[in-house]
Amino acid sequence: MYIKRLNKNFSLLDNMLVAHKGIYGTQIFRDDIAPNTFESCKMAIDNGIPFECDVRNTKDNCAVLAHDNYVEYEGSKIKINKYTYQDLVDMLGDDAPTRLEDVLKYNNGKVPIIVDAKEAHIFYSKYRDNIAIALNYYARKGEILLQSFNPFFMLSMREHLEGVLTGQLICRGKTLLDSFRAPKSVAYLYERIISLVCFIARTDVIVMENHTDEKWHKRARLFISEKESKRVMTAKEKLQENLAKSRRFFSSLADKIQLKLVKFAHDLTNKPVMAFTIHDESEFNSMENLYIRTYIVDYSEKGTKEYISKIKKYQGKSKIK
Repeated sequence: MYIKRLNKNFSLLDNMLVAHKGIYGTQIFRDDIAPNTFESCKMAIDNGIPFECDVRNTKDNCAVLAHDNYVEYEGSKIKINKYTYQDLVDMLGDDAPTRLEDVLKYNNGKVPIIVDAKEAHIFYSKYRDNIAIALNYYARKGEILLQSFNPFFMLSMREHLEGVLTGQLICRGKTLLDSFRAPKSVAYLYERIISLVCFIARTDVIVMENHTDEKWHKRARLFISEKESKRVMTAKEKLQENLAKSRRFFSSLADKIQLKLVKFAHDLTNKPVMAFTIHDESEFNSMENLYIRTYIVDYSEKGTKEYISKIKKYQGKSKIK
């Protein structure tokens, strides 16, 4: 197996905090800024803070900032990849998604950027090529990391990037096995193993979901009666409750296996591990003593002076006003 090694030093991998979707919706800065917009990225850039942004593909293969695959228009949801960029501008005006290249151009190497390719289909060759050209150009000026949930997309992208870090996201999500109604714990574990194998072989960084997040511990739904007055469960309800407990057990087991696999991959390759998304200081404190090197945090839900001071401490920044 060919294991790719980092060939240059990146400050992005040195105990740094990265703003999730830019800086938005926080009173410390401006609470009227939406995530994944030019303004949220500009706010991070102007304050010297590295940030992450999500990117999708338009019909004419223009990379735009968006987390979901649709935008709201006149009360309806329209899919971004069904329209050209100009179509979106004509319909939405100033609310049209921001082009990735506009953000890269404004940043021009000032702060490290993480680009999360959401439209990560291995057959979108023009989308892949356009992103690669833009990232390669601006990687000469500063630090850029491209990441995706799709390990096969990352394998195809790696051959087209120069001086750009690559990251494999490890997270629960819909997998091929879900289509066959396989137990989600099995499907998720399958997805993680495939992603870890691809990370070990080709990508520079592994980006792991925050395991302190509440959703890691509450995966299965209880299908018991919600009526408080019904104190005696039927046989069917008891069976459903036992099934729910089994699901929680196997989900928890899959979580523990993932953490061990990530640690094993880290020890084997000595490649960095990043964590997303950290929602508050307590989650950060619970993870900072692990082998995590970089944390993607959600600034929009913080607003505490203590958390901002911690960000300053770990980034060595003093430009936050």
